[in-house]
Amino acid sequence: MPKYEILGGGQVEATTDLGLVEALRRDAQAWVPSVSIEDFMEGMASRAKVQKGVEVRTNSIANFTADLKRFGFITQA
Repeated sequence: MPKYEILGGGQVEATTDLGLVEALRRDAQAWVPSVSIEDFMEGMASRAKVQKGVEVRTNSIANFTADLKRFGFITQA
């Protein structure tokens, strides 16, 4: 199963984009509680804008994960 390093520490495993977002959401639950995957993606995109000044798309899971990879928030281990 592919592993991903998370910027700032941590690692998750996932085989699909949806699985990756779900794993990231579970990993973040302690410090960023979210009700839904959509809420999680919106919150993470908002933090990306503040931290790096980048626009992470949240219109689809595929675009969201592609942008996280493109901007270095996650990298395949």
